[in-house]
Amino acid sequence: MDSSGVCEKCGAPGKDVALTGWRPDPTARHEGRYYVAGRPTRRVRNGRAQADDPDGGAMLPDYVDVPARGRTSIRSTWLGTGAAAVVIVMAALVFWALHVPQRRHSPPPEDVYLSTLHDAGLAGQFNSDANAVAHGKQVCRQLDDGGPQQGQAADKIAVDIFCPRFATGFHVLESATVTGTFVLTGGGPDAVVSSIASDNGACHGVNGYADITPATQVVVRNGKGEILTATSLGEGKGDETTCTFLFTFPITEGQDRYVVSVSHRGDFIYTFDQLASHGIHVRLGNP
Repeated sequence: MDSSGVCEKCGAPGKDVALTGWRPDPTARHEGRYYVAGRPTRRVRNGRAQADDPDGGAMLPDYVDVPARGRTSIRSTWLGTGAAAVVIVMAALVFWALHVPQRRHSPPPEDVYLSTLHDAGLAGQFNSDANAVAHGKQVCRQLDDGGPQQGQAADKIAVDIFCPRFATGFHVLESATVTGTFVLTGGGPDAVVSSIASDNGACHGVNGYADITPATQVVVRNGKGEILTATSLGEGKGDETTCTFLFTFPITEGQDRYVVSVSHRGDFIYTFDQLASHGIHVRLGNP
């Protein structure tokens, strides 16, 4: 070794020795040392185990700094890649198990519609499941034909399930219970002929007003003359001067007008807001 610490006798390999590959370590520190183009490197080995020996390499002429291969790092890389692949496969299997079977076994829309109607308490509007389904599909056909995007709560459910393309902007029509008061006047105690007959607080119409009784029909129609609903006057209460009948009926918005008739005593025309907010007050009889 010279004063610089380099082994002068540890020179390049002879011509019959491979220029690149493993050779016995000239420093005798390890079994073998790796050479590149005839120049020693820091890569050394003892049996199959490889390591770095930069100090020993620096002792050799023409030393080149080439680090040893990391067998452990290569193995770790493969293990990490394999673990990542396993995770991806497992995630795909979980997704398939959760979603694919559900799509395959999704219930038909008719079953979903009927179940939703029952949950909403609206199934009683129809006399059978078949009638309910037929009505729901008819709602969609009317919308396909350009009908207005409005209807009752059951219609909205039908739209959401059978024709969701019309769901946006669909207006659920408001419903209300209308209270009506029908007052029959009898002309007072001095009237020659009274229009009211009373008995212990119960009363009804007579003498030209005999059609005004608790059985008198009240009919509600739309502007086309179609009957929307019907009811009858309640029990008359009062005396021979005034007899009052109460009645109620349900209505749903969406009509241009609501025509209410009590027996044959004429028609009374209202809007939905008028009926929902103020009800009906009718007065009839002798002054």
